[in-house]
Amino acid sequence: MGIFSKIAEGLKKTKENFLGGLQRIFNSFTKIDEELFEELEEQMIMSDIGVETSVEICTRVRKKVKERGITDPNDILELIYEVISEIMGDDTGLDLSVSPAVIMVIGVNGAGKTTTIGKLCHQFKQEGKKVLVAAADTFRAAAIDQLQVWTDRAGVEIVKHAEGSDPGAVVYDSLEAAKARGCDVVVIDTAGRLHNKKNLMEELKKINRIIDNKAGECSREVLLVLDATTGQNAVSQAKLFSETAPITGIVLTKLDGTAKGGIVISIKNELGIPVKLIGVGEKIDDLQPFDSHMFVDALFDLESAKNKAAQNAAENEANNDVESEYEEAAAEYDETADIAEEITEDAPIEEIVEETESEIIPESEPIPEPDIIPEPEPIIESEPESVEESEDTSKPEKKKKKGFFSRLFGKKGSDDE
Repeated sequence: MGIFSKIAEGLKKTKENFLGGLQRIFNSFTKIDEELFEELEEQMIMSDIGVETSVEICTRVRKKVKERGITDPNDILELIYEVISEIMGDDTGLDLSVSPAVIMVIGVNGAGKTTTIGKLCHQFKQEGKKVLVAAADTFRAAAIDQLQVWTDRAGVEIVKHAEGSDPGAVVYDSLEAAKARGCDVVVIDTAGRLHNKKNLMEELKKINRIIDNKAGECSREVLLVLDATTGQNAVSQAKLFSETAPITGIVLTKLDGTAKGGIVISIKNELGIPVKLIGVGEKIDDLQPFDSHMFVDALFDLESAKNKAAQNAAENEANNDVESEYEEAAAEYDETADIAEEITEDAPIEEIVEETESEIIPESEPIPEPDIIPEPEPIIESEPESVEESEDTSKPEKKKKKGFFSRLFGKKGSDDE
């Protein structure tokens, strides 16, 4: 899977929340008005872009709409894409130019510092760099053992002291060892939380002084690890840590498990701190260099939008072909109707019929006469000569019955006697 595919997959939930909400708004409006922009601001705030950044984005979009005379709400999405691209700006990668490059990793407990260090060391190792890790988080229980597991997995060296020892001493020994062993990169793990803000500030200042003394000429990075699932709380953490250390970049972890990836835009706009690395999975190679242009493209799903636009263009072309065929057929029908109307106006119906018959049947061929079928002769029934004959034929004469005494005594004769 390529880098863009990983970023796009990691931003899936953020994209569905952010882009899906914008599309619903555009589909419910037929004109551009103030109510539309209020809905857009609300959707951006819900996507954890932040109030200040959301208002600024909508202000810039309003200006572009006015300048370009846009009236279709669906065209605003492209303007939002342009404005967010302008806010994100160009990328600045890790500065590893002067060896040993020192990378100090800071952040609250649970944000993913140790995991980030392990993945970062694996990435450097794959690039052929020699890496040394300083286990300077000596306050959290089992922090050193957890870091040892990740360094073993990445195949890099580690410098560690006993739990509860001085973090400054661990950093000092690590820098000495890095110079002696010819290491390219030194990664320093720091405590995520001390007893109070003052102790945290003092500890970080002390480590910075040691780095200045031992590796002042080397390249330096201070990376703040933030949990993307915390939303605007991550922005508050960035503001707090920026007061205690000169942060040069942000590592945004767990971006694949949240719909609050909009904090990347908020951090860059409100703090001016670039995001340099993002975590888009749990695998050891899922820590990716941040590409702002790729991030915005994946957030707005431009690849799918381009494919959908091409599909719509093909469908429109097919529909246009069908419409043109229909128009040609309709024009032909209208032309035929006009001709028929002209003929009926200029000539009587009888002449039109004669002309039509002459076109169908040539004059040289005589019209065959139909065969004459003789009519059947009518059947005449003979009338009866008289009523009596009619009655005789229809009703036979009844025989007279013998009388009772005749049958009894056997006398012949009729009952008339």
